[in-house]
Amino acid sequence: MASPPVVPRTAKATTKAGDDNDASPLKSTVFLVLLTLQIGVQPALMQWYAKDATNVPLRITVIGVMKILVALLPLFWNGDWYKEFKHWSSRVALRTTVLPALIYSVQDYLNQTAVVILDGVTYNVLNQTKIIWTALLVYVMLGQKQSTMQVVALVILVASAVLIAVGGKQQSHSATSAADDLIRFTGMTRAAFAAVLSAFAGTIIQRALQREARNAYMVTIELSVINILCCFWSYFASYSTARPSATDGAASIWTGWTFMTFVTLLVQALGGVLVGFVIKYSGNIKKSFAVVGGLLLTAALESLVNHTAFGMYGYSSTALVTVSTILYTKYPFVAPPPALKKDEEVYISVDDDTTDDSCDSLTEDHEMESARLIQTAS
Repeated sequence: MASPPVVPRTAKATTKAGDDNDASPLKSTVFLVLLTLQIGVQPALMQWYAKDATNVPLRITVIGVMKILVALLPLFWNGDWYKEFKHWSSRVALRTTVLPALIYSVQDYLNQTAVVILDGVTYNVLNQTKIIWTALLVYVMLGQKQSTMQVVALVILVASAVLIAVGGKQQSHSATSAADDLIRFTGMTRAAFAAVLSAFAGTIIQRALQREARNAYMVTIELSVINILCCFWSYFASYSTARPSATDGAASIWTGWTFMTFVTLLVQALGGVLVGFVIKYSGNIKKSFAVVGGLLLTAALESLVNHTAFGMYGYSSTALVTVSTILYTKYPFVAPPPALKKDEEVYISVDDDTTDDSCDSLTEDHEMESARLIQTAS
């Protein structure tokens, strides 16, 4: 596997690292709160304002357009748009983007249909199982190992998924109808399979970014464009098969849409950008606390606003996911230092430490770009 491009070790990189470490606490807090709110309210917003917008390909298309606009803003703001578009290569885009985009298209459809069927807690718990599949796939495809505590966290996460699957939510009636059980099972199956696809596509993108440097915003635009084209193909294929009557009209595709539907989809499109800023200004560990806060906020909204009773299984699953997310992020795998030969001399200088810190900051920047891209796409 090819290594990422080597960047010269300069004082500029060291200064940048210092700037990141001295980031404004206000910025860190603001982005953490915004990400927590985005994760927490998204499932509820989808049920309140997007459930009646039954044209799923249209919802995905609108989200794709919003993601393109969100990705273009920082490119124009930073002045990088001209350089990126000038050096854009269709060959590189096809090599790194097409397969993940096709996978994400299926995943988006599954998620969009599952989130309006399931309650927010069940959906969030199943969505978090993508951590399990990501850990497995990055080990198989990229050779990245997990620490002992991360393995424990994954076991806890599996337990939470089993609890939410076998327990379900506590119904107000003594029994549920077979139709309700089937609908719930369908939603859970779609959410679980979407988590697998998200991990698979994310791992493919991570491998591609390790082989050649790509701007995360440009790849986000490419993923969104391909996703929109897939939705157009799906719509026209179903249109030619269904042969709708002339009375339906073009406006029928917007049935169930309101202003708040667009706001809801915009909140979803902003998720990836918020993740990028949180990792940049707060770090990956604090990001996990935002995820946990979002899970708890979802549970609170479901209980207090939607009056959903989850019972012991639902609340236990939320607690297990909370513990699992914190453990998995806080205790990453640390590779042991390479063994030195007996006759090998080691020279340590201040300059060497400085350049090592510079390279570490550059590596962290690359990982932040990858994380932001993966979250934006998924």
